[in-house]
Amino acid sequence: MSSQFEIDYDVEAVWLDERWFTRDELASRIKQMIESGDYRLARPSAALERLEAAMGQARVLAARVSPDVAEAVERAAEASGRPVGAVIREALAQYLAGLQSRPADEFPVEEHVPLDDPEMEKTLLAR
Repeated sequence: MSSQFEIDYDVEAVWLDERWFTRDELASRIKQMIESGDYRLARPSAALERLEAAMGQARVLAARVSPDVAEAVERAAEASGRPVGAVIREALAQYLAGLQSRPADEFPVEEHVPLDDPEMEKTLLAR
């Protein structure tokens, strides 16, 4: 599926012909085009298909953050005139892009130890 159409995941809309269309608006536009005899439906149909695919594949991730972080994200969203979700998606994308450029040996390795394992506790205390 081509990614030539920008998707707004917050309002479930696609950018086509210099404006945002929801699913219903785009379906209505396609119907009006057919009724008026305008059969140049390739782009609107592709945009609707792209929107449907993007929303069908979208996943919701949840994370708890401190009040300070939440307020900072909300302020950034307000200042940029964008939804909080858009700010979070952009921040995650930038963070992940930065991780991809780092060598694997730069990542700290965390050791996870079950607290209820007495043998592991003995091993750790012996270090």
